[in-house]
Amino acid sequence: MDIKEALSKIKDKISELSVENLSLKNLKEELIKNNEKTIDEIFCEFLTVIDTFDRSEEAIKERGWGSEENTQKAIKRLLNAKKKALFVLEKYDVKPIVFDNNKARDEWCITNGTEPDPHKENGEIITIEKEGYMRKDHVIRPAEVIVVKN
Repeated sequence: MDIKEALSKIKDKISELSVENLSLKNLKEELIKNNEKTIDEIFCEFLTVIDTFDRSEEAIKERGWGSEENTQKAIKRLLNAKKKALFVLEKYDVKPIVFDNNKARDEWCITNGTEPDPHKENGEIITIEKEGYMRKDHVIRPAEVIVVKN
């Protein structure tokens, strides 16, 4: 085999390896993306636990069940589990969505309804019905809000 043939085979092999390398890079990116999606889904499931604590806490307040000392202590112990769950979320960079100037952003929320209010701007949030969350730089669960529409 002469030098030209050897160089040609080397170039072919380099080309073949480059294609394989690109294919592996694409596969790696796809696996990372799927892994991130799975992690987001797990955290969304975890958020339903937080929602349950929030609803229970609200029901306790509405019914006045927290007036007795022993009941207050029991409620406090239960809410420690919520605090720990929120700590786990924060540890993995899952944070509640904070709306700048209390203005809804379509990419961060779902508008469940509108109400007129001449003292406020259109798009201003009246109530957050369900807390939204972000992980890193993307929404994993949009907030559900009621906004002003005049």
